[in-house]
Amino acid sequence: MKNKQRLMPAKAVLLFVLVPLMLALTPFITSSAQTLDVTKAPSKKAYTLKINKGDYWIGGGLGLSGSVAPMGQYIGTAAQLSAKGGYHIIDKLSVGVSLTAGISISDKKSKGIYTRGISMLVGPIVQYMIPLSKTFFLAPIVGATWGPISVKSMVSQPGAPEEYVKIKGHAFCQLAGIGPFFEVIPEKASFGAQILVSSLQQTTTLHSNGSEIPGTKVKDNKSGPALNIEFRLHF
Repeated sequence: MKNKQRLMPAKAVLLFVLVPLMLALTPFITSSAQTLDVTKAPSKKAYTLKINKGDYWIGGGLGLSGSVAPMGQYIGTAAQLSAKGGYHIIDKLSVGVSLTAGISISDKKSKGIYTRGISMLVGPIVQYMIPLSKTFFLAPIVGATWGPISVKSMVSQPGAPEEYVKIKGHAFCQLAGIGPFFEVIPEKASFGAQILVSSLQQTTTLHSNGSEIPGTKVKDNKSGPALNIEFRLHF
């Protein structure tokens, strides 16, 4: 009985010390917990478009560039339809594939010049997205494509009956450029343009009546600016 009476005052003293101490430390414990939560909270990204690691994009567009006839006589225009796609191996950096179908026309028949070229080029591309705001980006891109080409070319003199030959071969194109892109559907789609510099190497031979003409193999190099307008979906 005496032992119990001795324990009761001891418990009372312990409670008398611990309760005020807990009340005094409560603001500091709460403040520390709030600080810890803020530290662990993920930082909000400055952009919303899906260009993070593991995201995909696909797109297509229309391109315009200068075109030179196979013998370099006349500068015309070339239009290209392109389809592209990529996978983001890290945030903002993607690797992918470009498929470009092109048609070029150089037309000045009064001077004996007419060509119509068709090409289908495919190859890898690498692109990096630079967010300048939540909805505005710069997109540097580099790539290389390869594929077959076919050209119909006039060989007759001015005023003479028109005569044509077929020029067949393959082309290798290297490209690099940059351009602005805007997020037009939140997190889903972007629209923009790319100003490019391309270098095109062609190897061709002449064909007449369906047969290759011996000794007509020609290697031709062309370099110049290009512009692509593109719409893309991101997912």
